[in-house]
Amino acid sequence: VHHSNYIRWMEEARVYYLDQIGWSFVKFEESGLVSPVVSVNGKFINSAVFADTILVDITVTEVKGARFVLEYTMRRESDNAVVFKGESVHCFTDAAGKLLRLEKELPDFWNELNRQMNNAE
Repeated sequence: VHHSNYIRWMEEARVYYLDQIGWSFVKFEESGLVSPVVSVNGKFINSAVFADTILVDITVTEVKGARFVLEYTMRRESDNAVVFKGESVHCFTDAAGKLLRLEKELPDFWNELNRQMNNAE
């Protein structure tokens, strides 16, 4: 599997995850919100090949100010071996690019992220 796919899988998993907790990208876009990626990093643990099915677990690890952090663990379905661990940092802005403090300007989303983070502990 080419290394660039892991970043794409992180994005797909994040979009799916947010949709599952009731905060789809459609909902954000309709509200005039943008969610840029601030940073991405990761570590390759084991190899994966094209035929592997990769499962992605996401954990909210930080919700602070205008940003939130997600951790990703990718495993091969066949043997449950971890193939990749990653992290992405995100923020929210309005359409003009002004940072939005989650707790103040998106309290329902901030509360849900904190609930998710606390449930993961």
